[in-house]
Amino acid sequence: MTDTTVIIKTIGRKTLKAAIASAKREGFKPWVISDGVNTAAQGAHKYLQLGKKWGMYGGMCANVAAAIVPTEFITFLDDDDTFLPGAGDYIRTMLKKHQEVDLWIGGVRFNSEIALNDKEGKEVWRGTDLATDPARGLTLGNVAMPTYRTSIFARVPFTDTLPSDLAEATDLHHVRACDARGFKVGWFGTALYKVRPDMSDAEGYDRVNGRGA
Repeated sequence: MTDTTVIIKTIGRKTLKAAIASAKREGFKPWVISDGVNTAAQGAHKYLQLGKKWGMYGGMCANVAAAIVPTEFITFLDDDDTFLPGAGDYIRTMLKKHQEVDLWIGGVRFNSEIALNDKEGKEVWRGTDLATDPARGLTLGNVAMPTYRTSIFARVPFTDTLPSDLAEATDLHHVRACDARGFKVGWFGTALYKVRPDMSDAEGYDRVNGRGA
């Protein structure tokens, strides 16, 4: 069994409807988990609103979702991103073909070229498609939109791996924790998600070192 549920963690952005539509187009039944924000389901298969706003980069939404979804795998999508065409079939094919893999790292595509710099400010990567090269390892900027075996969350809750200062790239901390526990990590090797497709460069997105404000 390699079914997967798409969880869209939302803070009430106006782009939620487009995210839901893209998941349905790719053959998923998207569940929306709201981080304490009262927002309409907008066509989601299921909708759940947490009783308060937790923040923590959607960590509590992820924990709750993993506790209630009925599928073997769980895939996450932010409420301001969309699936690229063909992503659904690709994900299902890879899950079926490589059933030994517990955790998959997906690639994201930006509207325009971005760059990543190391701590000293030296450019280490430039392009539009990020998190598709396993040779770079589990590093900052190379973990995006993970797909998990749902049972992982019982042993490695997302919120247990958050850094004390709630730094960016919290997915990276969780994936590293899962890797350290011995879960097998795989790489989709291609971009499956469009990052903030409705935001223009003029609004400050897709800039150097990340997704903007």
